[in-house]
Amino acid sequence: MGGARRKPAGRERGAPARRCRLARDPAGTRVRLDLEWRHHRPRRRMKRIAVVVQRCHESVVGGSEALAWQYARLLSDHFEVEILSSTALDYVSWANALDPGVQLREGIAVRRFKVAFERGPYWYCLHTRMMLGLQPHLRAAGSHQGPWREAQQDEYIRFQGPYCPTLEHWLHEHQHEYAAVVFCTYLYPTTYLGIRHVPPHKSVLVPTLHDEPPAYLPAYAQRYAAHANRIWLTEAERRTAKRLWGFDEGEVLGMAVEQTESVQPEVRERPYLLYCGRIEAGKGCDELLRAYRQLPERERASLVLTGVDNMGLPDAPGIEYLGFVDEARKRALMAGARAFVLPSQYESFSIVTLEAMAQRTPVLVNGRCEVMRDHVAQSGAGYHYATIEEMVARMEQLCRLDDGERARLGDAGRDYVLARYREERIRQRLVAYVARVAAGEGSGT
Repeated sequence: MGGARRKPAGRERGAPARRCRLARDPAGTRVRLDLEWRHHRPRRRMKRIAVVVQRCHESVVGGSEALAWQYARLLSDHFEVEILSSTALDYVSWANALDPGVQLREGIAVRRFKVAFERGPYWYCLHTRMMLGLQPHLRAAGSHQGPWREAQQDEYIRFQGPYCPTLEHWLHEHQHEYAAVVFCTYLYPTTYLGIRHVPPHKSVLVPTLHDEPPAYLPAYAQRYAAHANRIWLTEAERRTAKRLWGFDEGEVLGMAVEQTESVQPEVRERPYLLYCGRIEAGKGCDELLRAYRQLPERERASLVLTGVDNMGLPDAPGIEYLGFVDEARKRALMAGARAFVLPSQYESFSIVTLEAMAQRTPVLVNGRCEVMRDHVAQSGAGYHYATIEEMVARMEQLCRLDDGERARLGDAGRDYVLARYREERIRQRLVAYVARVAAGEGSGT
């Protein structure tokens, strides 16, 4: 009768805690409203990461912009990612085209800032003076000397655009909220000026560097020397940095390349050579057109170009301009081409060339670009050239390939891409690298 009172049953170890929520009705009676189950372990909040890039929009065609978006997407499963960018779409004028503020793109926040002024005649005057002044210093890299004082170089970079002082202010005021800040491409003020506001141990620089005149300005080497957390896309890019800037610390990581094969390659009336990307002299397209006009096989092979035409393609026999095409059509065009031609001398990776290789398409690249020369030499997927005469000869050779030789080159290219640039492989290495920086264990610590 007077036995000991029973001890309330305890919950099992690891079981969720039960919590009753009580309230009083108008008469003052305590009433149990509901029963909630809660785990004792609080949900761990993801670390916040920023990715800074000059433009971000699904309509933008550009290698560094594609890289920034891919890195943001690959990091988003492990971090809370926010992209910081400008409101510009056009990389020539940097005119404001989008609304400032935050918008979501596939669930990732994109915070855009207004461009203070468009690129104008003053910058083109500076550019002409810079090119003339740099001539004695080109090919003599490593001396860290140049024609201008630092203030003049800063002015050139600022007026090059896009200059977004509100983006800089945001980084200055909010950098402490990010565990790491990834800056994509060395060239523009979004990186050159923005990186000043982030401590070196928290910054990750992805230079996308290639051997071009502005890279010889000493201001870039001086600014980025202190930011030792760096991601290179290729070994050739890292060698270029050592030669031009005097340092090469960092990790060669690369970029994931789309590997889905086209189920239905494009079939056209005539065999064709293909170019995809920005159509402009700076990408070597003027040289491509000159070579095509000299091609004896032009009566049998067309030259098909896709992308934004910034130079005004001629209305000439054999030249077909398709404008902007979606990814599926691009893969189909690549798969059906006799060869993919990349005439640009200034590349740090060339996503589009590797995409063509993934479609088993032989490639022809500008051998004056060390990165492209390495891709071809290491893959065996095509040819490179040094002169326009050699370009014409290689184009003719590719047009005449028999099916067996074309398949051999194509298989070699696809094997190269699959071995190096699978998305999961890039994701794992990228997440691990950024996680080390976010934990304070990077090279810049």
